Amino acid sequence: MSDRQGDRTPRILLMSPTLHAQPRQDFHLSCPNWRILRASDAVEAFAAVKARDVDLVVLHHPIDDAVDMDLPNVLRKVAPAAYLPVMILAANGADGRRCEHLNGGADDVLSEETPPGEIVARVNSLLRIKHLHDELAENRAALEQSMRREQKLLAKLRRDNAQLQVLCTTDPLTHVQNVRSFTDMLDHEFRIARRYGNCISLMMMDVDHFKVINDNHGHPSGDYVLKEMAVILKQSVRDSDVVARTGGDEFCILLPKTDRNQARKFARRIRAEVYKRRFEVYGEQIHATLSIGIATYPEDPEVADPDTLIYFADQALLLAKEKGRDREAVVRDIPGAFRSNLHKQYRRSKLLTDGGGLDDKADQVQTLPDS
Repeated sequence: MSDRQGDRTPRILLMSPTLHAQPRQDFHLSCPNWRILRASDAVEAFAAVKARDVDLVVLHHPIDDAVDMDLPNVLRKVAPAAYLPVMILAANGADGRRCEHLNGGADDVLSEETPPGEIVARVNSLLRIKHLHDELAENRAALEQSMRREQKLLAKLRRDNAQLQVLCTTDPLTHVQNVRSFTDMLDHEFRIARRYGNCISLMMMDVDHFKVINDNHGHPSGDYVLKEMAVILKQSVRDSDVVARTGGDEFCILLPKTDRNQARKFARRIRAEVYKRRFEVYGEQIHATLSIGIATYPEDPEVADPDTLIYFADQALLLAKEKGRDREAVVRDIPGAFRSNLHKQYRRSKLLTDGGGLDDKADQVQTLPDS
């Protein structure tokens, strides 16, 4: 922090109606360490204080006028600095009103007969106080500037964190949840469903003959179909549902507090929306359909945790594809004996692995025998 008094000579404004008749105190104020500015009335004093960097005001003015006009306080309001000390130079007969002057806003009251050494000491005392006020104001301004800068940085950090959170949890192509984020949400919602005895359903779906779309129309067209498919899914779900892309053309929808029949009706509605949609790319119309598999806890007794919910939803999806695609299937549609066999195979494969995530389960599905 710079020392303002060390940078320049302190300026003292002497306001006196006898501007040209220099009083004895004016002579003593004419110190080499100070610069004396003069004003003959309040208007000149206001202008000088407002326009110049004044460190101290000495009022050599009729006391009644100074008190009535509230000069000390008015001068401080006019001054650009945070604090401006004001000293009153009173006549000898006004010593009895010293307290009145101080209560009126003056920082100090001097008599015209005050010894020169005391004048210098009191002026220096007020200049030191002024200097401390200036330092405090500068420190406060620097602190406020630092806080504003930190608040901007903190706001930017929050925005960056929010953007990073989006990048970490969403699929870059379709802007729905990615596999990692979806798995975390599934674990959380399943714990809630198991604790409170609620139903929870999982829909697994993929685009029928998506490879044909890519081969016939190109991968950009296939990406467009996936993006539009995600839009249809997001527009169809409730706020509490979770849409995720879990593979190339595979999507999942997590439906908390949804039983098997409700999930099946919802799947039919989504299939109908996709069926009637014509995806137009580069002037060509592409027709796409969905196959959907549904598993529900606790209505499906084979489902005991999030992993088995994923596994049996995927098995129901395979059944929907085997029956001709563009349809939905639930776990109960799988024949009971085969369903029991699937459950045994899952348990054996679970013992041989560390319990991988959603992609691992998808790999296990491919090894199961066809129904």
